[in-house]
Amino acid sequence: MLRKTGILVLALGSLAAPLQAAEHYVLMMGIGYFPDQIYPDVGDTVRFVNESDLPMSAVATDQSWSTGLLLPAGQTVITVAEGMTQTFGDLLTEGSLATGVIDYTSEPPLDLERNLERNHEASYVADPVPDTTQN
Repeated sequence: MLRKTGILVLALGSLAAPLQAAEHYVLMMGIGYFPDQIYPDVGDTVRFVNESDLPMSAVATDQSWSTGLLLPAGQTVITVAEGMTQTFGDLLTEGSLATGVIDYTSEPPLDLERNLERNHEASYVADPVPDTTQN
């Protein structure tokens, strides 16, 4: 009986374990972010990586969160939290027009899990080439 109870506790404990958070990347490209819109879930992380030759930042439009000023090749990670401001820009670099969105409330417009699958089988027949020899 004790053995069955122990197995049940282990089984229920594995069901209650939290799912592993995903990490999303945003590259700072100097003139903007790539991608400029991401679709994480609450609890996921976003790694900002400065791939430009200039210092850049990502700051919430209400300034509630910030990456700080990242030097070239610098990076930092933020955690996506319920209620966080989703829009951000490079507010620490004078004259920058870079903007982005961390959209944790919408589904991505594409099924990214199936992105590597072949898109379509050859299921159409091309129109025949018109015969130009007949009048």
